[in-house]
Amino acid sequence: MKFHIESLQLWLKTEQRRSVTFLPNKVNVITGESHTGKTAILDIVDYCMFASNHRISESIINENVAWYGLRIHVNDKIYVLARRAPMGTAPSPDYYFSSTGEVPNSAPSPNISESVLKKLLSADFGIDQDVKIPFGGRTLQANSRVSLRYFLLFNTISQDIITHSDQFFDKQNQARYQEALPRIFDIAVGIDTVENILKREKRGELERNLARQQKLSARTEEKREQFNAQLAETVARAKGYGLVAENTDADTSVTALRQMVAERESGPDLHVSAKYEEISSQIYRVSRKIRGLRRFSSEYVNHKATLKETADSLQPVEYLMRNFEETVRTSVFDDILKNLSQGLQEIKDATARKTPLDSNISEIIKDLESQREKLEKDLQALPAEMEGFENDKDKYIFIGETKAKLELYSDPQSDKAPDNSELIANLEAQIEDLTVSPVEDRKELFTRALDEAIQEYITLTKAALGNYGDYRSAFNYSEKKLHLRKPKTASTENVGSSSNHMFLHLFLFLGLHELIMRNDGIHVAPFLIIDQFSRPYWGEDDQEDEESEKDVDESDVAKVKLALGLLDQFITTANEMGKEFQMIVFEHINPRYWDGLKNVHLVEIFRDGNALIPVSRLG
Repeated sequence: MKFHIESLQLWLKTEQRRSVTFLPNKVNVITGESHTGKTAILDIVDYCMFASNHRISESIINENVAWYGLRIHVNDKIYVLARRAPMGTAPSPDYYFSSTGEVPNSAPSPNISESVLKKLLSADFGIDQDVKIPFGGRTLQANSRVSLRYFLLFNTISQDIITHSDQFFDKQNQARYQEALPRIFDIAVGIDTVENILKREKRGELERNLARQQKLSARTEEKREQFNAQLAETVARAKGYGLVAENTDADTSVTALRQMVAERESGPDLHVSAKYEEISSQIYRVSRKIRGLRRFSSEYVNHKATLKETADSLQPVEYLMRNFEETVRTSVFDDILKNLSQGLQEIKDATARKTPLDSNISEIIKDLESQREKLEKDLQALPAEMEGFENDKDKYIFIGETKAKLELYSDPQSDKAPDNSELIANLEAQIEDLTVSPVEDRKELFTRALDEAIQEYITLTKAALGNYGDYRSAFNYSEKKLHLRKPKTASTENVGSSSNHMFLHLFLFLGLHELIMRNDGIHVAPFLIIDQFSRPYWGEDDQEDEESEKDVDESDVAKVKLALGLLDQFITTANEMGKEFQMIVFEHINPRYWDGLKNVHLVEIFRDGNALIPVSRLG
């Protein structure tokens, strides 16, 4: 991003115009006495850039100015934006804007609203409707538009904070800016991008939607399980009372219960007992068949044993058959022997192998036993004894309970809950496809790079830091503060003296801007306004400059020169990167302090009647 302030314009109530001109790519110094309006320039820049309240001094300045304005260069365009002077503490809503950089000779006439002008200028700062607050706070709401003014926190080091031991950014006493800083910091310095933030927001939205769908699915399933459990319990009780036939399935049972509730009928009372008796009878009949078959089988075995014994008694027949020649035979011998031999053979045939009768009986017994086992299980599922109502009152209470449960668990949200498994799978796929760059790694890399840049500044100004000259930069990302760390230690130290605090502020802001430029940042303008960095060495503001300058010892002069040298070197570093950077510095110091520094430009000396509102122009 390219940006510099070409001039500050004041339209005085005396119909005169006062201009203060600054150079680009320079350290523009306005030095001079106290109470000449140097610090007011910072307040006027802030006022023109849409401040909702102002700190412009009423005495001398505001009482003599009708309009305040800036002529600025933004990305190769020249704008003039001006704002009518505030009335007392109330900022004016009147703005003037020229997109060609035309500066009216007389007091401007309002020609644009604040919202339109802010939107126009925000576009040059790369701020559009997609740049939103990533997370909310007490004052700022998440996803609200980012204000251009939040990024201006990187462009000023006011006299209020330049020696502050704990605060590094302006306006941190205001809740709005206190919350804004951590929310826009990553975007401002290039740790995160708007595109990545939008992806992260989209991913977060998908994950929240997925969580809702999964929760809805779990709740529906839980409710369905509760319904099924309650339904089973109610159906079981109804069957126990004989109100529903035992052999009906779940859907038929529910239909029967609804019909019972609708008709206030108790249903057939003998379902259980009839079923119980029927199954008991079947078990009895099957058992009787089994017993009969087993008895027959036993008798058949005994019969075969008897036959075997008979066969044993006929063994001599075989002997006679084998010794037939030696036998004394009568006339009937052959017939008797033949009959006995035939009978013996028949007995052997009957007892020698397993007959089809043996197999059939066994198979029949097995089938009957299976039937009996199934019947016994069915019988076990029935109440051993049918429950009964004590009276009609108990019966109708049960019917009422059943009605309430059917209504409760027949909630359309449960019965008709859509199957969102496809939606869940779709959301999971979208989340999987959405690649969001991890910011934590970039935060760590940014912090390292910032510490490296600041370490070079520490080395350059080592002599001004006293015993901290060899310390290491330790930027605290979460607090957005710069600390110093003793070499080869992990802990930071509480740095003393306002001089060191001033240098820490310069280090941090120069380091941030160096990295923003290296990252080609588009949201933070490359300029810095510094109010009285030499304040720690000059005493109180109300001291006369000449007197206070006499109080400065040589060591402090050296520190001021080192600070100026640091600012001068930063312009050189920016130019080496192919960038331009503008600084505007308000000081009390004499121009001799920056002798030899090629990038320092003296704007004006506010002394001897010259001031922001010169004495000669006072109304």
